[in-house]
Amino acid sequence: MGVNWDRHLLRPLHGVFGDPVDFRPVGATAYTISGIFDRAYTQEVEPLDDGSTINTTSPVLGVLDSEFRAPPKKGDRVFIGLVGGEPVNTLFAVSDVQPDSHGGSKLILNKVKV
Repeated sequence: MGVNWDRHLLRPLHGVFGDPVDFRPVGATAYTISGIFDRAYTQEVEPLDDGSTINTTSPVLGVLDSEFRAPPKKGDRVFIGLVGGEPVNTLFAVSDVQPDSHGGSKLILNKVKV
């Protein structure tokens, strides 16, 4: 019998560390989800000709797949107001969705210039 990751791990984590996030899907009505926000996520980009590599950092939002009316996709937006009681008040666009195969996903974000 398999482990119900959503019930036994992800939901309790979001209950402790998650904050309400305004999810704004392209072409649909916004709604609130729970998210665990990390300001920077380091990702290695293709190696250069000399063998060195470039790293880039992007903010990330950990989410529960079950909270979405339709799967999140590139171009959707999220507004993050507070994280742990600290103001962020920033609008982000989803640049990539990385499912974790346990019922959660990482949304890789880019800050929206206003």
